[in-house]
Amino acid sequence: MKKDFIKKPTNNNMILRMVVDGIVIGIFSGLFSVLYRYIISKTDILRNYIYSFKDIKHIALWVVLFIIMAIIMGLLLKLEPLSGGSGIPQIRAEVLERTSMDENKTLISKFIGGSFANIAGLSLGREGPSIQIGGAVAKKVAKVLKRDNIETKYMITAGASAGLSAAFNAPIAGTLFSLEEIHKSFSHFVMIPCIIASVIANYISFLILGQESAFSFSVETSLPVKYIYLVIILGIVSGLIGVLFNKGLIMSQKLYKKSGLSQTKRLIFAMLVAIFVGYKFSFATGGGHGLVEQVAENLFDVKFLLVVLIIKLVYTWISYGSGAQGGIFLPVLVLGGVTGAIFFKSVNPFMDINEYYINFIILGMAGILTAVVRAPIMSILLVTEMTGSFNHLISLTFVSVVAFFIAETLRNPPIYESLFDGIMKNLNIKSVSDESGYGIYEYIISNLTPCVGKTLEQADFPHHLIIASIERDGIEFVPNSKEKLLSGDKVVVISKSKYHYNIEEYFKSENM
Repeated sequence: MKKDFIKKPTNNNMILRMVVDGIVIGIFSGLFSVLYRYIISKTDILRNYIYSFKDIKHIALWVVLFIIMAIIMGLLLKLEPLSGGSGIPQIRAEVLERTSMDENKTLISKFIGGSFANIAGLSLGREGPSIQIGGAVAKKVAKVLKRDNIETKYMITAGASAGLSAAFNAPIAGTLFSLEEIHKSFSHFVMIPCIIASVIANYISFLILGQESAFSFSVETSLPVKYIYLVIILGIVSGLIGVLFNKGLIMSQKLYKKSGLSQTKRLIFAMLVAIFVGYKFSFATGGGHGLVEQVAENLFDVKFLLVVLIIKLVYTWISYGSGAQGGIFLPVLVLGGVTGAIFFKSVNPFMDINEYYINFIILGMAGILTAVVRAPIMSILLVTEMTGSFNHLISLTFVSVVAFFIAETLRNPPIYESLFDGIMKNLNIKSVSDESGYGIYEYIISNLTPCVGKTLEQADFPHHLIIASIERDGIEFVPNSKEKLLSGDKVVVISKSKYHYNIEEYFKSENM
């Protein structure tokens, strides 16, 4: 069969513009995300001050104050419904053009609502809001620079990368997360601005907040390979807890919905629970950054660690299910660290592994994060960057792969996929895509893709689309209708933007 082989085209002007956009987004999204991180750190201090007063008069005052804050948070969510929760599924929906957030209202809601939630001590993290803040700022920049529809989506993805990078000082993980979980494409047109924006945002974070890793602890000694069976067991445990976390989080949202409570009343309930937790179990308040560092510094009793795990787990369900402005990344990492500590304390009496305590904390973090998000490579890199240690990649890989296998075997969907589906159903938002808008996307054909082994004219695509080119064995060519699609082919697809989600579902096996 004759093929028209062509030299792979490069658009220097487009790439140059992506570089410039990545720099601009890295600066502005980085600054806003770092500002949010700084504010959250200060509200941690304010929360500790609030809960230092234990007399009835002050408790009554906090009840009134928290109810007022809950009402304001509810008004902000009514003003911009897409600003609730972590914001990661919303950014994903934005890239897919299923929703259109008002970036100004989103920024106001995230900054104020997220600050109020942290003052009260809701078990929510800063990373999700940082990602949405980064994406919202990038969307604003795209409007100012008058970028087209496709470039705007690239810029929003890059803004999300900058947000996660600034939140955790993890530029590589920030880039990978945005490519894997938000854009679901590794096209160089989106990869270039993501990498640049992440690195610049990380630089800004170092410049303003100090050059240090997100956590104060790191691995000093690698875990010997003779203990790899312990890593595998921890992977199984982490996978099970990760699945439990996902199921509980979705169930909490359903219970809130079944309760018939309005959004504001849900927030009031969560804030009142926060007061109880703040006075009875202060260790569980906030995202848990300080908690996991305390666990790393002290060998707590197993019974206490189990209490911490259960309370933090249930409290995170209650906090996130309310719809408050906050994420789950940090609470998930805390649950993983505590799980690793419990596992270490349980097996340590039977063997001499005292010097590897931190190893198991870090392994637990990677294991549960993998089970929850279902992105093992990103989880490995994130934990590695956050702890500033590269001495445990083999054990991290084992625990992540096992946790991934457990979650997949139990057929538990990744949390952000579930949250994305829930947002689409609850908000009943229709696509805002322009009917005439087209997008360019890249996919890799796998053995599970429905069209593998079929010619282009035989393939039953979900919508009308154009296969602009196929890259096979390093050579790119323009196919004709008789060309058969083979496993491993990289295809460039042109289709209407409004069909992006359905077409991506069709090619979804590439991301498994």
